[in-house]
Amino acid sequence: MIFLVWGLFVIFSVYNSILDLKTLHISLVCNYLGFGVVFFILLFFFKNRFLEYFLGALFLFCIFFVVRMITHQGLGLGDIHYSLFCGLVSGCPNFIISAFCASCLGIIYFVVCKYIIYKNKIGIKRIPFIPCMFLGTIIGNSICNIFL
Repeated sequence: MIFLVWGLFVIFSVYNSILDLKTLHISLVCNYLGFGVVFFILLFFFKNRFLEYFLGALFLFCIFFVVRMITHQGLGLGDIHYSLFCGLVSGCPNFIISAFCASCLGIIYFVVCKYIIYKNKIGIKRIPFIPCMFLGTIIGNSICNIFL
């Protein structure tokens, strides 16, 4: 059943990642449809670990929301909404490693775009962070499953 959860996460995340890369926006309908389906799968089939998954979603959302406030809206609202989905599939405490991986990928992506692709032009101010969050969630959870 956990493969179904991850399969759904990948399907909904790939769609939103492509959308974010093209438009710097995501589909909230797609995000919350995926979140809702995974939420109920976890609720009914993983009752003994549901609180762990739910707290992962709640904590990651709060962290990203605080970062958005501190950075004066440096993170987009789509990133905040998507953090719920990433936190839900990661659970507690895996969301910490996932968020760290996503942040590192975001920094790498920014540096590559800013200094290699666009040759330090001022024009790049925003990057699509959903693909970084998606890959960071997969990498972070893989690391946690291997080493913890």
